[in-house]
Amino acid sequence: MGKKDFSDLEDQIMSTVTNALNAIDFANLKRGISDKTEDTLNEFKSKFNEYSEKLENKYINLNKKSKKDISEYISKKPAGSISGILYTVFGLIGSLIFGFLVFIFLIFMIFFGGIIANIYIAFGVIFAFFAISICLLLRGTNLRKRVKRFKKYVRFIEDNSYFLIKDLAKFVKEKEDFVVKDLNKMIDLGMFLEGHIDEEKTYFILNDEVYGDYLNLKKQQMDKEKLNKKEEVNKEINDPEKEELEHVIKIGRNYIEQVRTVRNDLYKEEVAIKLDKLQNIASQILDHVEKNPNKIQEVNKFINHYLPITIKLINSYKDLNNQLVQGDNIKNAKSEIEKSIDLINNAFENLLDDLFEDVVLDISTDISVLKTLFKQEGLTEEDFKK
Repeated sequence: MGKKDFSDLEDQIMSTVTNALNAIDFANLKRGISDKTEDTLNEFKSKFNEYSEKLENKYINLNKKSKKDISEYISKKPAGSISGILYTVFGLIGSLIFGFLVFIFLIFMIFFGGIIANIYIAFGVIFAFFAISICLLLRGTNLRKRVKRFKKYVRFIEDNSYFLIKDLAKFVKEKEDFVVKDLNKMIDLGMFLEGHIDEEKTYFILNDEVYGDYLNLKKQQMDKEKLNKKEEVNKEINDPEKEELEHVIKIGRNYIEQVRTVRNDLYKEEVAIKLDKLQNIASQILDHVEKNPNKIQEVNKFINHYLPITIKLINSYKDLNNQLVQGDNIKNAKSEIEKSIDLINNAFENLLDDLFEDVVLDISTDISVLKTLFKQEGLTEEDFKK
């Protein structure tokens, strides 16, 4: 909070107190309170000004300290600041002088090429110096541009010890890859005395201390991730409930596969349709238990008793059906098994329906809550009829 903010606060307090005094009809009381208030406010103002100066001085000191700390990691004479100027000056002077000489020699070569001896050799030497001057000029220009970018980077850094490279790239209007290469080059040249770029090329970190903290934090995160993965693996290995569930589901799937095998052998018989229904219901029961492991106790008899007996019955049906002579006993036995399969299907349907009892209860509860809320908000049909 600056002095201006404290001044505004004082004005607001003075205005509020003055308005309150104006609202009192008793002149003497107003005068006494006004005098007392003025003394109090003067004392308050003095304290506030003192506190404001302390805060401002503290802020300035912290800011100076922060800037001083940051400046310790930035080169005061960045590479290229002087050499860039020298390269540019000598390159420019050389380009002008030797460029002019190249032009003069070209004219002489056109008109007096056959007269003056060794003119081509002299031209080659002068052209070489001209080319060197151009290279010096380009070198100086590149160095000065890099110093200019360095100053931009420093302006962006302000008092931060690290920042995102993508934010810096947006600030200088360059591609992230270019900025990464540029920063690496500046670090190599000592322009950033303790600069670092992380392995993912996401952050630029200004000093060794913060970079060390970053590496430690990253190591801790990696160790934590490894530990979590290890715990998950151990939990999967040592989870008895999960092992029991997988064991039960595996047994159930095996029984269903046996039903499918018998059904395929009896595909010409009417009982095949009943076995299709049996497979479908049994599969739905297992799917529901797999998604809701807490239901496993409710299907123990289904897995351990009902399905084994069912398999025994349909295998008996298959054996009877394979008999070449179909006498009355065989036909009656087959008929009884078919009726039993109908009974089993009906029982399995009821079991599946019972497994969804909690789901239905939750749905009913949600619907009841919605109806109550709609009624409270006046959104029911009866409310609109009114």
